[in-house]
Amino acid sequence: MTDSVTALLQALGKSLEKLSTSKPVWAAQAPGRVNLIGDHTDYSQGFALPMGVNLYTLAIAAPGAAGSDAIRILSTREGEAVLPLDGENPRRGDWTDYLRGVLEQYRKRNVVIPAMDVVIGGNLPLGAGLSSSASLELCFATLVELASAHPIQKMERALLCQQAEHDYAGVPCGILDQFAVSFAKENQAMLLDCRERSIQPVNIPSQLRVAIVDSGVSHALADGGYATRRAQVEAAQAQLGSSLRDACSKDLVKITDDTIRARARHVISENERVLAFAQALKNDDMQTAGQLMYASHESLSRDFAVSCDELDTLVEAAREAGAIGARMTGGGFGGSMIAFVDIGGEATFERIVSKGFTDAGFGYAQIRWVTAVAGAQAWEWI
Repeated sequence: MTDSVTALLQALGKSLEKLSTSKPVWAAQAPGRVNLIGDHTDYSQGFALPMGVNLYTLAIAAPGAAGSDAIRILSTREGEAVLPLDGENPRRGDWTDYLRGVLEQYRKRNVVIPAMDVVIGGNLPLGAGLSSSASLELCFATLVELASAHPIQKMERALLCQQAEHDYAGVPCGILDQFAVSFAKENQAMLLDCRERSIQPVNIPSQLRVAIVDSGVSHALADGGYATRRAQVEAAQAQLGSSLRDACSKDLVKITDDTIRARARHVISENERVLAFAQALKNDDMQTAGQLMYASHESLSRDFAVSCDELDTLVEAAREAGAIGARMTGGGFGGSMIAFVDIGGEATFERIVSKGFTDAGFGYAQIRWVTAVAGAQAWEWI
């Protein structure tokens, strides 16, 4: 645990003292994730290559007061909430739906969850395309399991949280985010096969740094754009009679609608790029890996239409700064860019990217240098 995470947890502990009359007993953390390549491929049984990042959702909890039958929540960024334990938690249309959805999944499994007072915080930015929703879900899920002494397997937990997001947040996401947050490994990315639900570790080359640059455009996948893209992918699969995982570029002529064909072209080519990218990393071929990242962004921007002017500007600025590769990452409609930068090139990258973004009229670009870290976990607070 790093000093910064320890300091964040200590601050949450002080907040818990104001919320609860009990002393803290449990704690949990879950990283965000950045997708190196392979966006909008997971819900068509394709491939993706994410890694966990050292930006976290954190929670610390104490037993609830005598006679309590609820979980009291204080989010340092979102406010307070009460989640009843004596029945269903209906959707509220706000940030608590991610927690209510998780709680409902455990309730359906007849898990006896104790009353708790919980403080949630962290340093993972919201709406930046780094899967703050899955991080919140997995942080809360691991905390609930520890407090209720009812642990389940990582696979089941990830699928539980995916279902919670479907049912309560209204986002028909694939398995990418929850799997990345659950199965993340230190110093490694993962090649995720979304059909087989299998993971192959992929080492991050030691000669590069990973930058995440926030566009400042906060995305909300529940607003409908994500669901529209998924429906378009499903329409393409219906016309082809098979998953896009099994399709190739020659099959595109069978799709009559121009928009649907473009969406399919992205998914088919992105699956090919993911596999080629994983091989390039294994071969330490950074030139090929970088070219694939730039090609991925062009496909997401042109064929899948989930980029924005801010992200396109950042990618071009990264190219000007000599970044090995750069692309938008995540579901799109805002969020962040990821870039691979040679060690020693950080200052030049920051200067050129920041200036390019400002000169384009978009203001300040938040640049974060991240490393690959382990997935969600909970522990007894001492």
